[in-house]
Amino acid sequence: MPERPVTVVLATHGPEPVRAEGVFDEFTVAQRIKRSVVILGVAILLAATLIPIPIVHLLGIPLLLVGGVILSIRQLAMVGRLQPLRIACPKCGELNRVGGGLGYSSITPRERMCDSCRRGLTLSMEWQ
Repeated sequence: MPERPVTVVLATHGPEPVRAEGVFDEFTVAQRIKRSVVILGVAILLAATLIPIPIVHLLGIPLLLVGGVILSIRQLAMVGRLQPLRIACPKCGELNRVGGGLGYSSITPRERMCDSCRRGLTLSMEWQ
């Protein structure tokens, strides 16, 4: 995974934005395909475990398979993942955890809520 340093900016209306240094891991096409296949495989295995359970298998298996296919397709569109970091909210100053997860489909700014004060924040990344 090629790693690229980024500046993570957390902004809101009013106070100055907060900046922190982070690392963005870019996915190659092979990594995207591998991650997609793993997600689909996990969904199939979980669906298979529901086969012997009466009633639950009627709805659980199709839901897991459809959900697995959707997540698998979305994983193919992911360009990379921001390594987890903590950054202070510009309003209340409490630390927020950003990054991690399955990844980002682009580095365009995205809206999120502060973990503490629940104010709307804009998370953006700038290449260094």
